[in-house]
Amino acid sequence: MRTITKNKHVYNDYDIQQEYDVGIILAWHEVKSIKTGHVNIKDAIVKVDRDSKTIYITNMDIPLYSKADPDRVGDYEPKGRRTLLVKKKELAKIVAATTKTGLTIVPLVVYENSRRLIKVKIGVGKLRRKVEKRQIIKEKDTARLAEKEMKHLRLW
Repeated sequence: MRTITKNKHVYNDYDIQQEYDVGIILAWHEVKSIKTGHVNIKDAIVKVDRDSKTIYITNMDIPLYSKADPDRVGDYEPKGRRTLLVKKKELAKIVAATTKTGLTIVPLVVYENSRRLIKVKIGVGKLRRKVEKRQIIKEKDTARLAEKEMKHLRLW
């Protein structure tokens, strides 16, 4: 598994409760662009279309592959809507989780699996408030200081 890009801020902004590995439908030039590392999922969000029972990702920025022929590509939207491939059981779990209030689906990682297929790891989580973020930072600092003191005491 080769990680192509990570959404670093998502673990700070969301309390991720469940994670799913899903496939994504891409054109050939999008695959080439992603494999060269040109993809950004910072502003991306995953939405569920309840009518057609599909799941898709929007605002995932995949710039046009530099060596692609513009005549073959046609009208290309770098931040267009791309369909995700999910098993029916997982889709049912995701839909059930998102019907609860306050839960959001966000992309966590874009990676290439052992079969060299592009996959997206998505997470279902709740948005954190500023107070919760401060509390988590405070707990991490306290734990870090305690570890430092314990290390100092072990030296003597």
